[in-house]
Amino acid sequence: MSRAAIASGWLGRICAVGLLVVCAALALVHRLAAVDQKRDAKAEEIARAMMQAMGGEKPWYAAHFVRFDFDVNMGGEQVEGRSHLWDKVTGRYRLEEKTKAGKSKVTLFNVNDRQGAVYLDGRKLEGAPAAKALKDAYGAHINDMYWLAMPWKWMDPGANLKYMGPKVRDGETDDVVRLTFDHVGLTPGDRYDAFVSNQSHLMTHWEYKLQSGQSGAWDWQYGDYNGVKLAKGHTSSDHKMSIGMGDVRILDRVDDAYFTDPARRLAGLK
Repeated sequence: MSRAAIASGWLGRICAVGLLVVCAALALVHRLAAVDQKRDAKAEEIARAMMQAMGGEKPWYAAHFVRFDFDVNMGGEQVEGRSHLWDKVTGRYRLEEKTKAGKSKVTLFNVNDRQGAVYLDGRKLEGAPAAKALKDAYGAHINDMYWLAMPWKWMDPGANLKYMGPKVRDGETDDVVRLTFDHVGLTPGDRYDAFVSNQSHLMTHWEYKLQSGQSGAWDWQYGDYNGVKLAKGHTSSDHKMSIGMGDVRILDRVDDAYFTDPARRLAGLK
């Protein structure tokens, strides 16, 4: 099963990678040309209240290292699994996963220039296989970070916010905000309707239609990590699939060897 099919389509876009444009001291994941965005006042008010409910923007922008997993389960069986470690300040990245053949794959790269090295069962890949693996790793970073931190990305450049009105769901009234995008990201034609609880001010549900034509709906569950709320899991509206974010942590210090030594394992990160 392809990654796109498993996750109801790649949800990747540059604005989901974690562009920390409001904090000049942090490295940008990707250079963006100046873009306009359309945001109505009510939608922006909801976005600000949501980010405050998640711990406030300052702790998220100040976070140095982010550790998380991306585990997709269908019918009680894991069909996709990856482990991530991201240095938000420098862009260094470690991605661990298993191939369909059961081989261990470790990708050490930098999200700013997408350059790095890929190791398959400890053997370094070269040439076209390495280039493809690096491209796939960058795509996994974009996709999986969106599932972890999408609510933090609403104010990124090129993100349009439109208030669609209130809607009752599961006996609770939510404010619905539609996100569209202006000429940014890998899939600028995607559209997301985010349901924000009037009680918790958290986005607890989203419905989306991708530029590929795929659509889906998922519920979000949150955890508190060093004062910052991030997703801890997701459940599809038909309850057939779930996505767990695994070992989510925000860290101040990480041994540099995790970004240079393919033999290390994130399971040993304390």
